[in-house]
Amino acid sequence: MKILIAHAYAGIGHKKAAEAIGKALLDSGAQVEVVDTLDYTNSFFKFSYPRVYLFLINRAPFLWGCLYYFFDFRLADFLCAPVRRFFHDLQAARFIRFVIEKKPDVIVCTHFLPAEVVSALKKKNLFNGRLITVITDFLPHSFWLARESDYFIGAIEKTKRGLMRRGIEEERVKILGIPADPVFSISKGRKAMIEKLGLRENCFNLLIMGGGFGTGPVKGIVNTLSDLGSGIKNGLQIIVICGKNKGLLEDLNKIGASSGIKISAFGYMNNVDEFMEASDLIITKSGGLTVSESLSKKLPMIIIQPIPGQETGNCKVLEGYGVAVRANTVGQIVDHVKRFVSAPEKIIGMKARINLLAYPDAAKDIADLAVKI
Repeated sequence: MKILIAHAYAGIGHKKAAEAIGKALLDSGAQVEVVDTLDYTNSFFKFSYPRVYLFLINRAPFLWGCLYYFFDFRLADFLCAPVRRFFHDLQAARFIRFVIEKKPDVIVCTHFLPAEVVSALKKKNLFNGRLITVITDFLPHSFWLARESDYFIGAIEKTKRGLMRRGIEEERVKILGIPADPVFSISKGRKAMIEKLGLRENCFNLLIMGGGFGTGPVKGIVNTLSDLGSGIKNGLQIIVICGKNKGLLEDLNKIGASSGIKISAFGYMNNVDEFMEASDLIITKSGGLTVSESLSKKLPMIIIQPIPGQETGNCKVLEGYGVAVRANTVGQIVDHVKRFVSAPEKIIGMKARINLLAYPDAAKDIADLAVKI
């Protein structure tokens, strides 16, 4: 059996979701290949595709939000989808040849671009295998409607209802969660992880993640927290993963040395699951994969400045379930932290509600479905 897992690198989340499913398939006996669809497009399209997206969400988030919601209107999708599909098929000609030559039995897509391309191949009878489309946000968008998919994988019942409103039959939708690396479903023990990571014991551990490049107002958050009174500050330990931002790492170490607040700053780390296990609360963006990882580790969230579109949708769902709070400014973040440190029982309640949303075995369940069909 040959299983192809396809993503498109527009942010790290889609890639990590694909790799998580691939990892879960290691012992399946199947021949598994994980590919970036953009590797099979022309060099200009591969270069510009993620950069245009990242420019919009980082520099023009309002414009991105307008485009996101505009293309989700049924009339706009009806008029624009054929043009988009034609353009994607044109750019992905090498990917199309790759699929036809490889003849995989199952293709699992964690991004809408390959899902749309493979769906068109199925419709033309150029690909006769099975197609699974994995939606990596809580709320579906019209872009995800690869209608020839045998199955759509959703995160919650609201995902299913959104797909059904768009004409997808209920039996084709499986609620299995957003796939995270299987390591996030393994409990290694909070105390053991605190010791392994060299953290202080008996503290309220606040994890701040700035992504692979340490972006966001991380320094401002830490500076403001360091100015708090001793009643809050003495019981708080800030853990920051700075990614590849060496300047941020150096600045945080200086703040820790001069302010008296407990700060443990790290560079790029590949054991995020262990940091989450040792933490009580995380400050993060609301991208689908980071959210899934946090939920798998039963870690309540402060969602910072969600980008209009998929991130605001994810944030609303998390707030609605009572497992996260939203903050648009550094001041709001600090206010939330103060409340949680002063009343840790709030964290206990949020952890209990996380069970309603968490699917720690999502990658394994999707892998099992791929083998089964």
